[in-house]
Amino acid sequence: MRILVGVHQFFPYHYTGIERYVLNICKQLLRMGHFVKVLTYSIIDNTDFKKGLRMLYKEYVFEGVSVIALRHNDIPNDHSFCFELINDDLYNEVVNVIRENKFDIYHCAHPFRISASIKAAKDCGLKVVFMATDYWLMCPLGIMLRTDKVLCEGPDKGQNCLKFCFSHINTYEIEKRIKDSYELINSCDCLLSPSNFLIWLFDSAKYINKERFILSRHGFDYTKRSLNSKRLPDKEIIFGYIGTIQQHKGVHVMIEGFRRTKHKNIRLEVWGGYFNENRYYQDLIEISKEDHRIEFKGVYDFNDIGKILENIDVVIVPSIWYENAPLTISTSLAYLTPVITSNIGGMAEMIKDGYNGLTFKVGDP
Repeated sequence: MRILVGVHQFFPYHYTGIERYVLNICKQLLRMGHFVKVLTYSIIDNTDFKKGLRMLYKEYVFEGVSVIALRHNDIPNDHSFCFELINDDLYNEVVNVIRENKFDIYHCAHPFRISASIKAAKDCGLKVVFMATDYWLMCPLGIMLRTDKVLCEGPDKGQNCLKFCFSHINTYEIEKRIKDSYELINSCDCLLSPSNFLIWLFDSAKYINKERFILSRHGFDYTKRSLNSKRLPDKEIIFGYIGTIQQHKGVHVMIEGFRRTKHKNIRLEVWGGYFNENRYYQDLIEISKEDHRIEFKGVYDFNDIGKILENIDVVIVPSIWYENAPLTISTSLAYLTPVITSNIGGMAEMIKDGYNGLTFKVGDP
């Protein structure tokens, strides 16, 4: 089959769990003999783009996977991406891409920046599969975390959005977003979720009925796993954080909790980049500089994850939002590394306290 897989951003400039999910599924589909390409939006790279039908267009290959990257001549701001769900230029460009490549199926892994691709695929007669990797279809911020850092229970027909996060916009904008969101949802032939929690939250918020979803857990390629050199903790225990360094990931909660622990036989390795949250990253460096047990290791290559986990005894996932199904957790468990994580969302679904790790009250260091 000829399959197009859409994601809002992709390697090599972006490397979070969603991009990793897309890369993994594309490689597996290629191994199975399918024709596969990734559709993405290029927010950083602007080199070697050509003029397409309505947008700029570029094709490249990453780790054997063909990628089609689009970008506007004048890139809209994040507000436009969050509220203009059916952008005419992107819609028409994707229609052209689909017709040229004669795709059969469109699998959307995240609709941010490319949400119009769902309608384009449906209108072209493709079967449309949507994997809900977060809550963006009902939450413009995607993470169900209000700007006052309180977890959100749902949009309440947009009233909570206007009250807590978007008081500067008018009612029409949020109502139109909801209307367009439902049009995209109804364009999907199949809705997937990697966690029961996400299904429950969409249903409890009265946004998408739970019967529409199919539970589809993220897989793991065990052929690449090696456990031969896993260290055995002796006199020192090494804790590790592996992911992006962003405020909603709760890295500050982890560091504060670690600093309160005065044991000298423990260390904390913090792996990952901080993208545009430079101020947050610098604040973490500042509060950690007197504690020599804490080490910031920088950006990592996921292909080296086995080597990183060889030297970590316990992985910490301290997110303060409803993480859906963090690949850090599934990867750590695959390498037989226990996890300490916040007691909410898909994190609490994956980690059973006292069995394959420990959970703690979200936001409590």
